[in-house]
Amino acid sequence: MSESDYFLQVLQKRIGEYFNQSLVYEARFQQQNDIITAQNEKIEELNKAIGEYQDQIKHFDEVVKKQDSKPTRKKTTTPSDGGTF
Repeated sequence: MSESDYFLQVLQKRIGEYFNQSLVYEARFQQQNDIITAQNEKIEELNKAIGEYQDQIKHFDEVVKKQDSKPTRKKTTTPSDGGTF
């Protein structure tokens, strides 16, 4: 075998290794992108839920304010005779 044959063997081996490594990195990259996409979708859902809860809280606050602003009848107490047994 000549030197060029050894060079070609090493080159073929390295190309195969680098190709396999690039496939692994690409798969990891895609997996990370999928995770990020799923997390972003979950964040959007949670932000929407927070907005809905804030709207409900505002509505409940308005209801409570309306109830507090209505005049209520005061209870009258009947005087007791102060007797003892």
